[in-house]
Formats: sequence, structure tokens, C-alpha cells
Amino acid sequence: MKILLAIGLLLPLAAFAQTTAGVPHPGTEKPSCAPSMGLHFVCGLDQPEDLIQIPGSKWLVASGMGENGGVFLVDSQAKAARRFFTGAAKPDTAMYPDCAAPPAHFNTHGLALRPGTAAGTYRLYSVTHVPFESIQVFAVDARGAQPAIAWTGCVKLPADFKTNSVTATRDGAVLANVQMHGTHTDFISGNITGGVWQWSPKDKKLKLLAGTELAGNNGIELSKDEKELYIAVSGTQTVAIYSLANTAKPARTIKTPWYNLDNIHWSGDRLIAAGMMFDEPACGGTRKEIQDAHGNMNCHRGWVAAQLDPVAMRWKILAYGEPNPNFGGIATALVMGDTLWLSSFQMDRAAYRALPGSK
Repeated sequence: MKILLAIGLLLPLAAFAQTTAGVPHPGTEKPSCAPSMGLHFVCGLDQPEDLIQIPGSKWLVASGMGENGGVFLVDSQAKAARRFFTGAAKPDTAMYPDCAAPPAHFNTHGLALRPGTAAGTYRLYSVTHVPFESIQVFAVDARGAQPAIAWTGCVKLPADFKTNSVTATRDGAVLANVQMHGTHTDFISGNITGGVWQWSPKDKKLKLLAGTELAGNNGIELSKDEKELYIAVSGTQTVAIYSLANTAKPARTIKTPWYNLDNIHWSGDRLIAAGMMFDEPACGGTRKEIQDAHGNMNCHRGWVAAQLDPVAMRWKILAYGEPNPNFGGIATALVMGDTLWLSSFQMDRAAYRALPGSK
């Protein structure tokens, strides 16, 4: 699961060292928004690393990791995108005393959406790196013809955290999945670099969930009953499943040999993970081989979207694709009806295509 370019250049890993591959450099042409290799695109986004559906609606919320990032809204029927958050604020300083007002300019990485107190309302959580490391929190009201959004507060995180994803419980506890912190950055080599930190709305404090320190904590999700925690681990290509009652060690783990796990989310009743091909000939091999050779970590790789049965511990491949010159950095997949949607941490667009096997 690019901080601003100046920050990203300090980090060796694709999750953060993104030189905006696919986003044009001066003197180069922007990739076409025309369909390519079976994918159609909704352009006008800014490195939408994560995508989530507002339940029961046509609307998708997209993150924006780029220099002009923020929170975006995608109309899945009209295939159009616009900036969602434009500054409306209803600060809840009693709940979130760390911030009195939204930052004037910020980016977003991983997202989570949780039901609010009234039907059709939600709490939106976003990982934010600029202007400071934090979880920004918004109120979303989807009861009207167009959803509305207002900033409500934030949870500040240590400056040396490189947080990737976030989830939250119904009572407002925030679970920040930190991919790297301090000098612990090389998860591609299998080193322990991250962990899950929990923020409690009661004491407003962060604590590490001991045992969740993994080799590149990437995506995160809760079970529907909030008893288990699913963590996609990039360094080991596994999903580690923990009991929230005891995180000393994973209750179960499952590996995928095909792709580097990125985000994992519920999409209706499907638990879906996505990412880029593990060993990609078009890029010269695995990410470890490319890193060791000081190659292009942003090379467009093939991708996989797969559904996990967290009880039977089985994968079902939903779709896959070869490297696409107009779409790389695949991080999230979700299903809306007969359509598969894909996010990208590199591009100015999200992608969609017919779900294979659908009629």
C-alpha cells in the first residue's frame, strides 16, 4: 500500500519510493485514457492507491497519494471522477484532540469506511503522510443524491512511521497498519519492518499490538464480527490472520506464490486482495532482484485479483492481466455487480473491466 516526491526518493521501496511512474514527467506525454489491453479507465485521479465502495451505491471513494492528492469520488455508472473533499469541516475535538482543523493540503493512502450512527452515514479514515503522518477522519453522508463529506479530526502518528493502511472498529478504535518505521525499511528482503498500532478513543493513546510486527505490513481488514484481523504482508506474500483477543502470533496464515500482496478489503461478502506479479519477466524478475540490481521498482508488472476464504483458507483467482503500458501499480480490487475495479498507486486513473465469468 509516495509520499511527496522529495520524501519518496529517500525510501527504497515501491510502496513509498514512487517516482510517479505513469504520471508524466516534463516533456513527456500523458498515457492515453483510451481502453488498453481489456481495461477501461476513469482518469482525473492522482495516484488512487485505494478504492472503497460506499455500500449499496454507485459511488467509489478513491485516495490520492500524489502531490495534488486528497480524497476523490468516482461515479461508477458515469465513469467520472471529481475531488470529493474540498474543505468542509465539522471538528470533533473531544474525540480527536490532535487536530483543530483539516490541513490545507494533504495526500491520502489507505482508506477505510465504517458505518455511522444513522443509516447511510459513515466514518471515513485515511492514511495521510503530508503535511504530517496521521489518520485523517471524515464524516460521509450518502443519504442524498450526491454523497457529502466533512472533516472531523485526526489521529497524529509518529513522524518516522510509514503507515500503509487503516481500519477501525465500530466503537471508534483505529488500527494503523505501519509498513515501515525508523530505519526498518527493507521488507522486500524479508526483514521485519512494521506492525499494527491501535489508537483508543478512550485514552487517546497509541499502543503496538505485540505480535503484529511483520515483513512489510501492507493491507489491513477486520472480519465482519470484528473478532479477527487480516493483514496482507508484502515481504512474505502472505495474509496473516490474528485474533484481536490475542495478537501474540497469527492464528492462521496463507501464502500466495503468484503476486505481491498489497491491499485487502471486503467487497460485499468477498474478501479480496490484489497486487502485482511476484516474478515479472518484463521487469527483470522479482522485486528483490530488481532492488538488488538498483533497477526500476516502478516497472509495470502483471497483476492478480483474488478472493480469500478466510475460514477454509483458500484462494480463488478473480482476474489477472499482463503488464499494461497504460496502467501499473495495481493495489486494490473490488467487485461491483459484474464489474471489477482496480486501483493504482502510480497512475492518474482507476481501471475497470468485466469480471471474468460474469454474464
